[in-house]
Formats: sequence, C-alpha cells, structure tokens
Amino acid sequence: MGKCKEPVGFELSISGRDDGTIEAAYVYLSKRKVARTKEVVEDILLADYDAKGRLIGVEILAPIRLSKIAALVDRPQRAPLVKFLRCSAPQELVHA
Repeated sequence: MGKCKEPVGFELSISGRDDGTIEAAYVYLSKRKVARTKEVVEDILLADYDAKGRLIGVEILAPIRLSKIAALVDRPQRAPLVKFLRCSAPQELVHA
C-alpha cells in the first residue's frame, strides 16, 4: 500500500458551499456520544469530548496548523493522526 493508503482508524467529514469552497472539516477519532464541546482556538478549532472526558472529534472551521490539532490527542494517536491529516485533510484548512 502507498504512504497515504494505509488505514489509520480516523474518519474525515467535509462540508462546503455550492461553489466548492470548503467551510469546515470534522475529524472523528471515535464514534462515542458527544457530552461537551470545548472551543480550543476561538472561531477556528472545536473539540468534542465524551462523558469521561475522552476526545472523540475535532471540528476545523478555518485554517489551522497541524500541530494545534495533534496537541489535543494522546501521544500514541499523534503520529497516526498527523499522517491521516496530511494525507486526507483539505490543505486550505490544515497546514504544516
């Protein structure tokens, strides 16, 4: 399999306008139920947590550095998440 073809256990959902402009992206780390949402970077990055305080997803609303997102996840998930975002996330929203 190619460098970006290996499965990593995350899911990406992108929403956009009719003209093709990307409005937001959501990265699922888990399918658990959202108990609370925290604004990590004002008007740019939101993080969803389950009832036990575990990160289950992040919503990207404007361009942000990849390191800001990676810092939210536990160390064992960082490298796979960074790889996933480099290969899958829209470059207009996530950059190195």
